[in-house]
Amino acid sequence: MGVKLREPLVRPVWPPKGYAKRVEVTEDDDWWILSAVHGRTDPWDLIVFNFGTRNPDEVNWCLHHILGCRRKSKDGKNYDFGAPCTIRQYIYIPPAGWKPPTTADDDAWERVRSTINSATVKTLNLSLFAYKLSISGHDFGKIGYLLNTKRITAKLDPTHLHAAEYLPGSDQIIIKLLPSDPIDRSHIVHEAVHASFDYRHSFGVRSYQLDEECFAYVVQMLYLQKFYGGTWPSGWSHEFEAKATWQAAWKVANAVRGPDPVHPDLTDALMTAYKASNAGNGVGLLDRPGHNGIR
Repeated sequence: MGVKLREPLVRPVWPPKGYAKRVEVTEDDDWWILSAVHGRTDPWDLIVFNFGTRNPDEVNWCLHHILGCRRKSKDGKNYDFGAPCTIRQYIYIPPAGWKPPTTADDDAWERVRSTINSATVKTLNLSLFAYKLSISGHDFGKIGYLLNTKRITAKLDPTHLHAAEYLPGSDQIIIKLLPSDPIDRSHIVHEAVHASFDYRHSFGVRSYQLDEECFAYVVQMLYLQKFYGGTWPSGWSHEFEAKATWQAAWKVANAVRGPDPVHPDLTDALMTAYKASNAGNGVGLLDRPGHNGIR
């Protein structure tokens, strides 16, 4: 019986993002030796970091198609490093603090992916002159594709300070809870707006942090209004973090849906509310959001 190959449902990003070191491998190496040399007790850590899978047939597919492996193990069931091979072979070592994704992270990725790929999100279109920013269903479709291919990943972190956050340095959306209602999903939509501008950074699109945050809040409220209508829900009468920002963004969203241009007083009020919030405290008018593009 030959080596069994199965193409991964999601092909790995290659080289993997955020690697600490590139190592050339030969027939003298295997996953166990490499793990021990680089301070890992479980060889699957290196395999998952490089190929994003724990399925042996998918690992063999990656070894064959990405590393050019043709050398078989003694039992003929797997590929090994070394000659014969089609190219020089390298694997990538993760940073010391890196941990492989958990099943909870896989669930988070699925929820985030399904939210952004939903028909509701793809109907969102907004252009605001006050912030000189715009987004369309096509832009969300691109973020959905980047999530589908795991060029943008997701992580579940119940200890995170925010309901959700996009990290441009790692192209990752962190969520505090698995979403169960439109409010939870709206936080993901908000962060996907940031991801979209991070992606467009590679194409010369630049934004300011204050403008982008206010803009993302308006998109978030437009999403919520598709479920709750244009009237501020009576169930939101209690106090909560960023309530003033939400209310100001809600008014802008209502104006966007109306027949007339959005009055500058509304967008100015939103910026004032955001700057007065904990999240916006200390953010300057010319501060940049730290985008660096998505590979």
